[in-house]
Amino acid sequence: MEVLLIGGTRFLGRHITESLLKNGHRVTLFNRGQFASDLFPECEKITGDRTTDFALLTGRSFDAVIDTCGYLPDDVRKMARTLHPVTPMYVFISSISVYADLSQEKINENCTVSSWEHIDTNVMDWNHYGPLKAACEQAVIDEYGSDASLIIRPGLIVGPHDYSDRFTYWIERILRGGKVLAPVSPQERTQFIDVRDLAEWIVAMTETNTIGTFQAAGTERTLGELFTACQAIAQSDAEFVWADEHFLKENEVGEWVELPLWIASPQYKGMACADDSKAQKHGLQYRPIIQTIRDTLSWSQSRSLAPDDWRAGLSPEKEISVLHTWHSSFHSNEK
Repeated sequence: MEVLLIGGTRFLGRHITESLLKNGHRVTLFNRGQFASDLFPECEKITGDRTTDFALLTGRSFDAVIDTCGYLPDDVRKMARTLHPVTPMYVFISSISVYADLSQEKINENCTVSSWEHIDTNVMDWNHYGPLKAACEQAVIDEYGSDASLIIRPGLIVGPHDYSDRFTYWIERILRGGKVLAPVSPQERTQFIDVRDLAEWIVAMTETNTIGTFQAAGTERTLGELFTACQAIAQSDAEFVWADEHFLKENEVGEWVELPLWIASPQYKGMACADDSKAQKHGLQYRPIIQTIRDTLSWSQSRSLAPDDWRAGLSPEKEISVLHTWHSSFHSNEK
């Protein structure tokens, strides 16, 4: 296949590019050249901004386009309109965040998506990320039709080259050992998908011209299972201090970013237990968690980040302070 990849060098797009090349496809990358521009010398590269330079693709023909970085519906619509006459399939990477009610368990593709009529769809506002992604999905379908569009809704994507650090924080923190501030309980649920499993499946779906909307949230686990696996890989003496939700909130410890993978807000609890059964019936498979942890750790250690460079997780100073408060409170209650 001749595939146009919008993005293609940072995280999910990077792994999709690798999978396409491994499978013998010809890949053209269209992006701004801001991330790892020296990667993939075997690919044709078109440097441009999708918001203004979509005309660079006018007249070019491809078997499929995979769009990994569409956030505003007008930008996606312009790209789809430009490519539709010469590119028969549009693959759009959306998000599990599109759903109107993220509090419910077993969210699936049939659940209602958020409305976007009440927001400014011309401005990237991360507070409206879900509705904007829903609007982008509709823009693709408006231009391509439902019989030539493949919409993918991932949950939390993890693995090598994950610049968000939300998963990587826990591996590195557990590797350091000692007392580790952990959220609430080992039974807290979490869900994520290895970027390589997602990328390989997206490529397979594109190769077979599969159309439709598919969710890919990953395997549902508990934090206890994840932390135990991290401890085994790191051969760490980490001791987990499971602090209750009231204490964490009282001490201004934030969910999701400061303590990654922890979802405290009831309106988002469904993001830890979504239903991938439709995607699994179409070939989505998950590698063992041990492999994801080991490979992510190997990549992370090659970065040599300073504590202040992390995008997610508690700073060592704040963790020490909160743990001190926790233990002081615990001993006070014993008296």
